[in-house]
Amino acid sequence: MKPSDLMSINPLLADRARLAIMANLSLAGGPVDFNTLLEELQLTKGNLSSHIRKLEEAGLVAVHKAFVDRKPRTTYVCTKEGKAEMRHYLGTIEALLKNKAMR
Repeated sequence: MKPSDLMSINPLLADRARLAIMANLSLAGGPVDFNTLLEELQLTKGNLSSHIRKLEEAGLVAVHKAFVDRKPRTTYVCTKEGKAEMRHYLGTIEALLKNKAMR
């Protein structure tokens, strides 16, 4: 494994906010609502919305909108593709670090 292998990582995951969103969603046991992500990640509403939109457009996150007790509720889940991208990201980083430690 060499540093240039990092170029194979999905560029959307290079941003720390998007990486944090993906980590949160991929580890969650089910859908995560907007306010929970907002609180856990300490992002602004606009910042979270814009990052989620990019992840959704790439097929890494699925967005579900519904009304609960007449109030809108938006939840997010990490898609199968999103989980695969996270595994690839983590595997690449881990292999690179192990290779570096072996030298």
